[in-house]
Amino acid sequence: MRADGAAILVIGNEVLSGSVEDINSTFLMRELRALGVETRRVCIVPDVLEEIRDELRLLSSRFEHVFTTGGVGPTHDDITFEAVAAAFDRPLVHSEEMERVVRDFFGEKVNETWLRLATVPEGTELVWSEGLPFPVTRIENVWVLPGEPTVMRAKFNGIRERFRVTPILSRQVWVSLDEGDLAELLRRVEDESGVRVGSYPTYVPADYRVRISLEDRDGEAVAAAYRQLLAALPPEVVVRTA
Repeated sequence: MRADGAAILVIGNEVLSGSVEDINSTFLMRELRALGVETRRVCIVPDVLEEIRDELRLLSSRFEHVFTTGGVGPTHDDITFEAVAAAFDRPLVHSEEMERVVRDFFGEKVNETWLRLATVPEGTELVWSEGLPFPVTRIENVWVLPGEPTVMRAKFNGIRERFRVTPILSRQVWVSLDEGDLAELLRRVEDESGVRVGSYPTYVPADYRVRISLEDRDGEAVAAAYRQLLAALPPEVVVRTA
């Protein structure tokens, strides 16, 4: 049974070597969070078909949404579609619609290399968004996105509203205490309220020591946990709230 939430699979030797910084997964996590979707897993794999295939099989079976970034260009190491096909035991097929898209976009420059983009897993859905020359591709619960950050963001923004659910609500409290002074209180608030309680210390000069976060989809539960926390804290240690 698939769990709610999303997984992100970042594909590319260049990311694992450190020559390219992965900013795509950070963008996707923030955007999904704003839509009410929690990211449950982020994985980075090399341009190796078997490794991409195996991760996709696992992630697609466990999570509601899977997003891949990278490996969808025309070169020899762009094997994401091949790996997705293998993960779902589907053949690769020629898409006449994608061929028309490629020919329209590249015009006289089109060649057999660019036409590789028209080979996709059988049953691929082409999802169009206004203003984008290429569609987003979906195979079952896997959304295949490019690795180039500007294009990836444009494509995700074209489909983002499909994923909106009940938002995750939060309250924040900044305090001058250390985590060790808070541990038992935070555990009690989480156990009694049922909301997720997080503590995030800072080790750089600041006006606080720890930021406490209270999160849940139930606004009343968050409000109750917030009141419980403030009631248990000496007023002089509370730097600010939000």
